[in-house]
Amino acid sequence: MKRAPVAALAFLVATPLAGQDVPAPAPSQPPAEYVHERHAPAATAARVTTAIRIDGQLDEAAWQSATAITEFTQQAPNEGQPASERTEVRILYDADALYIGARLLDRHPPRSRVGRRDMGMSASDWLTVIIDARHDHLTSFGLEVNPAGVRRDQTRAAGQEDNSWDPVWEAATTVSDSGWFAELRIPFSQLRFSGAPEQTWGLQIERQIARNQEFSEWAYTPPGQAGGAPRYGHVTNLTRLATGKRLEFMPYVVSKAEYIDRRGNPFRSDSEYKVDGGLDLKYRLTSSLTLDATVNPDFGQVEVDPAVLNLTAFETFFPEKRPFFIEGSEMFRFGDDGSNSVFYSRRIGRQPSLAPAYAARDVPGETRILGAAKLTGRTAGGWATGIIDAVTRRELARFRDTDGALGETVAEPLTNYFVGRVRRELRSGHSSIGALFGALNRDLDTDELSAVLRSAAYSGGIDFNHQWSQRTFQLQGFLAGSHVRGEPGVIAATQRLPYHYFQRPDADHLDYDTTLESLTGYAGSLSLSKQANRNWWGRVRLNVVDPNYEVSDLGFQRRADRIDKELIVEYNESRPRRGLRRHSAYFQALNEHNYGGENISNRAFTGAFGQFMNYWSANINFQASLAGTVDDRLTRGGPAAYRPGYGSFNFNISSDPRGRLVGNVGAFVQDGGGGDITEIGTSLTIKPAPHWDVSLSPGFARQFSEAQYLQRLDDPAATTTFGTRYVFAELDQNVFAMTTRVNYTFTPALSLQVYMQPFIATGDYGPPKEFAAPGEYAFLEYGKDIGEIADGRVYPTGQASGGPSFALPAPDFNVRSLRGNAVMRWEWRPGSTLYLAWQQTRSDFEPIGDFALGRDLGNIFSTSPDNIFLVKVSYWFNP
Repeated sequence: MKRAPVAALAFLVATPLAGQDVPAPAPSQPPAEYVHERHAPAATAARVTTAIRIDGQLDEAAWQSATAITEFTQQAPNEGQPASERTEVRILYDADALYIGARLLDRHPPRSRVGRRDMGMSASDWLTVIIDARHDHLTSFGLEVNPAGVRRDQTRAAGQEDNSWDPVWEAATTVSDSGWFAELRIPFSQLRFSGAPEQTWGLQIERQIARNQEFSEWAYTPPGQAGGAPRYGHVTNLTRLATGKRLEFMPYVVSKAEYIDRRGNPFRSDSEYKVDGGLDLKYRLTSSLTLDATVNPDFGQVEVDPAVLNLTAFETFFPEKRPFFIEGSEMFRFGDDGSNSVFYSRRIGRQPSLAPAYAARDVPGETRILGAAKLTGRTAGGWATGIIDAVTRRELARFRDTDGALGETVAEPLTNYFVGRVRRELRSGHSSIGALFGALNRDLDTDELSAVLRSAAYSGGIDFNHQWSQRTFQLQGFLAGSHVRGEPGVIAATQRLPYHYFQRPDADHLDYDTTLESLTGYAGSLSLSKQANRNWWGRVRLNVVDPNYEVSDLGFQRRADRIDKELIVEYNESRPRRGLRRHSAYFQALNEHNYGGENISNRAFTGAFGQFMNYWSANINFQASLAGTVDDRLTRGGPAAYRPGYGSFNFNISSDPRGRLVGNVGAFVQDGGGGDITEIGTSLTIKPAPHWDVSLSPGFARQFSEAQYLQRLDDPAATTTFGTRYVFAELDQNVFAMTTRVNYTFTPALSLQVYMQPFIATGDYGPPKEFAAPGEYAFLEYGKDIGEIADGRVYPTGQASGGPSFALPAPDFNVRSLRGNAVMRWEWRPGSTLYLAWQQTRSDFEPIGDFALGRDLGNIFSTSPDNIFLVKVSYWFNP
């Protein structure tokens, strides 16, 4: 496997990261224009030498000697006013940890809910402590606790929160007649900071009072001004901080029992039992650089993906749920223009690409990750750095051919994934410039593999962000490039992918070349926004994606060959007005062309949101797509069609989130665009007690399409459509799904979560018809407008003509499934976890086409289930 480019870049990026934990230069002062940031509030941390017991009592003498933070200002509901209840927060530290002690006084009983770690924040009081330990005004660590002792923790950057960060820290709370009290111990080993002998950290403290939806903060940012880490207060007097123990490792053992109907698979048993193990490791190279590694990881406790119906030519996007890849993922965001992204971590460990062409076969459900390593943090020179390298093993598929002979073939080759990211912050984080390089290399050791898979894929580029005038204005953008390699047949297939369609016969700007052994493209984005204003916010953006741009090996891609211009204007009012606590409205316009100059979309959006004084809320949105544009994707590689216009609207109403019953109802209606859509959805969350809740979210959608693509037929007689007939049919489809969740928390360390989704999708197709002519949205029905249908076949030019024919399609479907899992999680000691998990799936298919809810639900539960039971235990070591 060729890895020279990867190794070279890894060396270049990693070399300046190596070495001892040397002091970093002190953070630069904000530019003079940021006067408000220089006047941020400050607090002093007191060093202690006596032990602090984490029990929520705050009865040690050291707490009384520390200076209290008491000035808190409301963001809501009465912005700019002092907090309605007194809060006292004190800060201590010793050789190993930072301590936070808080007295949250309240004239009313505090509200609380018991849930597992990182539960939602609604209907409960909370104390939030946010620490910018690097003092870079960009990244920070959030730690939160509610009166029941439930903890939340996350990393924060660029307005995003990453809840997958699970540091080992302690919190204890007590509740009294005068309020509630919280005591936190945060080991320095869990934070990232410079090695300077004397340090100042950024600090924000927030309090949420659920009964009146009050949110107050210590470092107050008035509405309309840019907030976040640059507006935090400061904590001083942090001297001679130790990084703590550098090494953490967590071995795990997992036992799995599978009871699965293999449906005639001759290589597998319906009952199988497995025992496996692996290791997660964390090593702090310096106080601000961390190496994470995993060997033979298992993610069996992760929630399953929901069922979806996808009749398009494009891949469905599923969010990442695996903790190793979620943590620190903000650093690897690059080249996201709303449709494409350079790095999509779910490519690592994906389902194998290849399968034997025999009914009797055994193909692995996923590609096993042999190991992965991740380096994140900041160098002594101030460079934010992220590197991921992962290797997936060579997967084999077994088969039995038509003669009964057994064999095996490669389903996925040994593959290396690499992403390296650097970013330099300037002007105290108000400007930045960065770069990313990604590489995928496959070990194609047979001619059969080389004939179907790309051997290598590379992507990368630079991005920047510049803010000025007290962060009122922001200019940001990126320029990315891609390069893929493979045999000519593979690159030809790449050019025919749905987001390229180089084979379009009427596209003079596209050159379909079957001799190429590589493909190189580019993409870019530039946006200018006004982001700090009492009421108004706006943005203009330009995106370009070259027809050759290809990042799907390592990233996610929906479109190439696109130039789009976007305008957004928003109005926000956070002060109560005319019966509303807050309200907002927006307008958005989008214009798109391809590189041939064809106008492929003109759309406009507008909408409004309001929260009433009783905390109910509602929003409504409208969209219009203007007629007269070109649809260069309808025929899936054929000539372009006329795109009819359409209009749509949707609304949503939500009840007060503080209640024991929380409801939501919404609808979406679209008319035109070659069909119509009606969707209705609702959700109901029931909270019978503070420690458990149930949510039900049923939804139904009906969609009628005048032209659902079926197939293509080569026919020299079809001169109007360049020698190919494009076959469509009307489609009436219905989808019902109900997402159900049950959360039961025994203690903050022991919880049970249940997820279940019954899913029904039906499709009733009309008679087949063919695309009439380029530039039109018209169709000719077989047997009526053109050709004949006889003996179960379609003859486009008549049975007697001797022209090509095809079997009469019978694509009607009823797809039914049930997906669910139950996970009991017990953090039996700090950092160590026991999981008991049960996963069940049921699936069924019939070629019926009509929708009957009772019948289809009954068929789901009468189908034989597949069950997987899992026990996983891990042990955290910090030697």
